[in-house]
Amino acid sequence: MTHVPLTEYAELKDPRAKAVYDEIQADLGFGMVPNLFKSMAQSPALLAANWQRFRSVVLDGVLPRTLKEMIGVAISQHHNSQYALKVHLHGLSALGISEEVLRLLVSDFENCPLPAREKTVIRFGVLAGTRPQALTAAHFEELRARGLDEIEIYEILSTANLFASVNQYTDAIDLEIDRL
Repeated sequence: MTHVPLTEYAELKDPRAKAVYDEIQADLGFGMVPNLFKSMAQSPALLAANWQRFRSVVLDGVLPRTLKEMIGVAISQHHNSQYALKVHLHGLSALGISEEVLRLLVSDFENCPLPAREKTVIRFGVLAGTRPQALTAAHFEELRARGLDEIEIYEILSTANLFASVNQYTDAIDLEIDRL
């Protein structure tokens, strides 16, 4: 059971928190506020800051949202962090990623039918999110050789950082997986 309260929309008293929930529902495209954000509603300022970070990293930018969420799934699997793993697998399914791709993404990555460029991005993201000191100049050069520019590389690093911290947070509070 989650160690912090999960605040439903009807329980919100702060107008700033209500505005953030409204944005989350509209921007994520799933018509709901994930438990991740419900767990932050006790502090409307931190809720807003964390939502802005999530939106800026995952929903905005030049890399596709689906690729960023695949990085998040792979990092979450590596950390055995069930919340982000399950929620983002569901999100990827809702965004049109096939069940075969999702199954292989977590069970047999090397045989997952993704383009080589995407696999390189995911591998790099997992390393950045799990063992950042192991990254070498060769890892960055491999991304550049696959046609990624500096902005895309920065987005991969930001995505890895976001999901590593989401894993730490959700595991620390034992966040229950959303009913999807």
